[in-house]
Amino acid sequence: MKPKIITALFLFSFTVFSCKNESTKIADFNPELLESFLLESEKSTFSEIKNPVKIFSKDDLLIITENNRISPDLPLVHIFLKEPLTYLSSKGTIGFGPNEIPSADMFNPGDSDSTFLIYSGMDRKFVEYNIFDSSRLGISEYKLPVSEPPIPLGYLLPDSTFIGMPTYGENKFVEVDFQGKKINGYGEWEQIAGKKEMSFFHHFLLNNGWFKTDDNFTLFVNASIFRDRLEIFNPKTKEIKTIDGPSSELPEFKFYGASMPLDIPISNPFRYRDVYISKDKIYALYGGLNEAHYKKTSEIAKQIFVFTRTGEPILKFDLDRSIRSIVVDEKLNKIYGMTTDEDPGIAVFKIPSEVL
Repeated sequence: MKPKIITALFLFSFTVFSCKNESTKIADFNPELLESFLLESEKSTFSEIKNPVKIFSKDDLLIITENNRISPDLPLVHIFLKEPLTYLSSKGTIGFGPNEIPSADMFNPGDSDSTFLIYSGMDRKFVEYNIFDSSRLGISEYKLPVSEPPIPLGYLLPDSTFIGMPTYGENKFVEVDFQGKKINGYGEWEQIAGKKEMSFFHHFLLNNGWFKTDDNFTLFVNASIFRDRLEIFNPKTKEIKTIDGPSSELPEFKFYGASMPLDIPISNPFRYRDVYISKDKIYALYGGLNEAHYKKTSEIAKQIFVFTRTGEPILKFDLDRSIRSIVVDEKLNKIYGMTTDEDPGIAVFKIPSEVL
């Protein structure tokens, strides 16, 4: 993918500003009041999958990324056909060379039917892959610029800008151009009672989690891992809706200075474990389990809360199997997830037709 420099420079010619007047709505929800459905799964294992981390989708395909701790001669990305579930090919040569990636941290659907992009936070670059060629190497790459404020992960948008969550700054979400200059800022961190000395960096760490978008970049959701919070951002209306629950309590934590990370003990439960945004709904994978529970049972998350795209809770799914990442196909009435057992594979849950 070649960056659209003309567009980026044109955008930068406008005055940089921060959108502080967008409305932010905060709501609580209680999943115990939602209608619940038990979903049973079928698990498929593939020899190509070694240590999977995340699952994504593009049209009729599933894209699975691996932990970068696998053997360096193995690929970081696998492509599967959804129906029937079939392995197609692998991508992602591990390395720091041209069109190589040292890690696979974020998925972008790409700007054509035949490509997709993978972002590596270790090398701060996007690598574009051709779905149909036989090479593990990418066909092009572009580095995420060093920005102010800094964003560790960012989506490359069709208008040639990036959007992400800044590690340090007053805004919850920011948009930057190809030079790393801030174009827009959205939302501001709410002050926590009794914690006035917390910095923007601390707020980012406390609220950080799974930052996802839909296929057309029309909605962004951050699902926090350390607290029960979803942040739903509509870039068209510039509205951010915050959904708190099941619990409104913050995790136990300590902080020692403005530039020091928060000390959040692993005895705290990990909350949201992924989120998927469809055309009509938001599916939030929820754990609420701590590290000790995982070591004993291999369970990470066995619930999915379903919301409208504006944040109204609809129902919940109870899963018969623990998973760590999800993709939802509403045409096939299926949910796909990466299992968390000793022999990880792809779990496929059938959604009752009357639900959707």
